[in-house]
Amino acid sequence: MTRKFTRLTKTNGSLLALLFLSSCASPRSTSSNRLDQQIAQADAAYRTLDADHVKAYNNAVATIAREIDGKTPAELRSQLDPVQVKVDEPKIQLPLARYHLASRSRMPNESADIGIPILLDYDTSRAPLYPRDGLLCSATAVYRRVNGERQLSLISTQSTVELNGSTFALNRDDAAPIAAMSSRGRSVAHSGFQNMLRPASMRERTGIFLTEPYDPNKAIVLIVPGLQSTPFAFTDLMKTMRRDPEVSAHFQVWTFLYGTGTPVLFDALELRQELEKTIHGVDPGDRGFATRHIVVLGHSMGGLSAHTLVSSSGEQLWNSLFVVPPPRLRGDRKAIRQFAEGLHFRRNPRVVRAIFVSTPHRGSNLAESWIGHLAASLIHLPASLQTDIVGVVSANQDAATPSAMAFDREMNFSSVHTLSPRDPALHALADLPIDVPFHSIMGQNHPGAAETSSDGVVPYASSHLDGASSEMVVRSGHSACENPDAQREVIRILRLELNREKRSSEPPSLAEK
Repeated sequence: MTRKFTRLTKTNGSLLALLFLSSCASPRSTSSNRLDQQIAQADAAYRTLDADHVKAYNNAVATIAREIDGKTPAELRSQLDPVQVKVDEPKIQLPLARYHLASRSRMPNESADIGIPILLDYDTSRAPLYPRDGLLCSATAVYRRVNGERQLSLISTQSTVELNGSTFALNRDDAAPIAAMSSRGRSVAHSGFQNMLRPASMRERTGIFLTEPYDPNKAIVLIVPGLQSTPFAFTDLMKTMRRDPEVSAHFQVWTFLYGTGTPVLFDALELRQELEKTIHGVDPGDRGFATRHIVVLGHSMGGLSAHTLVSSSGEQLWNSLFVVPPPRLRGDRKAIRQFAEGLHFRRNPRVVRAIFVSTPHRGSNLAESWIGHLAASLIHLPASLQTDIVGVVSANQDAATPSAMAFDREMNFSSVHTLSPRDPALHALADLPIDVPFHSIMGQNHPGAAETSSDGVVPYASSHLDGASSEMVVRSGHSACENPDAQREVIRILRLELNREKRSSEPPSLAEK
């Protein structure tokens, strides 16, 4: 009985091993055979492709797209090489990590557009200018023959493609990468309040981040968030921009992530420094069209930082706080130098247009309310910054202007406090001439006259600036960028800038000569 049991155990063990091995091999074999069949079906659909057979072709390519969903480039090539199909994909300076379906809802339909929208997922672990969680880019998967060779092409920069002798518009989902990156970045999106309270303890690196591969031929829209906010607050706006073919083709979006609890003019200094650093990183030769054509969009407090990119301070801001020049101040020279850098700036010639959204150019009374005082008291500035500011202000009270002396009496230098209508530097900034075309968008949360309205945080009187190329008041609270009318206005402004660029690049007419 024991011998018989032993023989059965060995036999069953061998059978189990064979079954295990066969089960391990089966998915690869089945997958390979399935992909081979899908390629054959796509090839047959390609050979008969014309305007009347787009749906059949798209259905065939969709089966391939589903098969590659979630795969790495190495995994895909291991399946395509044996069936002699080449992969043609965009060449950018980031390693491609995976392929994903852009959206199952965008699978084949009755549209005449060709191909299947997919996402290219790039590894950004060694690319600090891009989001840490990866960069996702839209592309369209098409099957074709090139010089007789079978090819799966992942096309990202074209709007049309020639297949089997006919030209087709590509089926794209340019908003899908923004939605996917927003989903990945939930932890950053929810960090705005904490980043305001403890700007020195941010988990994410501060700085400017690109939302798509840098293109030297596309103008830049630089989005600067406001208090307690992050770039993810502009997801809907960025999707709207991506969905507009003209704007998407000619503009790329950069965003600024920073700890919003520090004083406004120190945030602005950081923005100016990070912008120069980023430009040097993407365009070290300073030859690109992109880095010389920047449209800055600042929301709320971010609009104040944006203002310092399109104005020159002269001595106005410094003189609003001190009655003596920087060399005559007492205290730590490094801290005084930082003060001077924050209060002195020149218009950045790379910035060609500005959009201010719900910007408190003359402050917000909310900063003086009990909510504002509570928020200001909860903010913990970096210890060195707090010490430096308090040290300079304390050592030079006899050198302060009367308005600065009254405002600084509380020794609170958080961003919330510096958004007070009593801040003399804020009024000096508002009075600086803006040297580029600029536009104002503001919210109105209750019906009535716009001139006496408010978005609940910033009154119209504070958001309004004389000399704007356009001004729009939309029915909205403070988050006006989420309002569809405001988004359409941003699109209109960007098209306006695009037309200006086209006109400036045209050769002068004989009459002009």
